[in-house]
Amino acid sequence: MTRGEFATLIEEEGKAVYSFCFQLTGNRDEADDLYQETMLKAMECHIRIDARLGSPKSFLMGIAAKTWKCHKKKYARRQRIAPEESMEEMSVPREIPDAGISPEEAYLSRELCRIVRAETAALKEKYRIPVCLFYTAGLSVEEISRSLHIPKGTVKSRLHTARTIIGRKLEEHGYER
Repeated sequence: MTRGEFATLIEEEGKAVYSFCFQLTGNRDEADDLYQETMLKAMECHIRIDARLGSPKSFLMGIAAKTWKCHKKKYARRQRIAPEESMEEMSVPREIPDAGISPEEAYLSRELCRIVRAETAALKEKYRIPVCLFYTAGLSVEEISRSLHIPKGTVKSRLHTARTIIGRKLEEHGYER
C-alpha cells in the first residue's frame, strides 16, 4: 500500500478506529493515545497492508486491539509492583441525538443505552473486544477473526456469550429480551 492509499484509508476509517479505541479505553485521553499509537504502528507497516488479502479496516482494528492488550498487561504489571492511589473515572457516555421522539421515549432510550454501555464495559476483555469490533466498528465475524488471530467459531461463541450476559443484565433491570 502506498502512502497516498494509506492516507485515504485513514480518512475513510479513522473515525471508526477512534470510536473503537474509545470503546476500549472508556475515556477520551486514553483513546487519543491508543489511536495515535495505532496509527504510528500502522504507518510503520503500511507496506504490508494489502486490500486484496483482507479488509484494511480489520488490520487497523487488530493493531488497536493488540496495542490495548499490551497496555493492559503493562498496567497490571506496574500495579503489582507499585499500585496507584486512585483510578481515573470513566467519562460519561455520549447522548443519543433527539429524533423527534417524546421526552419519555428519549429518556428511556438514553437509559437503555447507558445500561448497555455499562454492561458492555463490565464484560471480560475477551468478550468486550469482539463486541466492540462487531457493533462499533462494523466488522464481520471473519474480519474480527483475522484481526484478533482467533478462529471464526471462537468469535461467534464470544459474541453469543456477550449477548447472553448483556441480555440477562437487561432482564435484571426490567427490560425484556
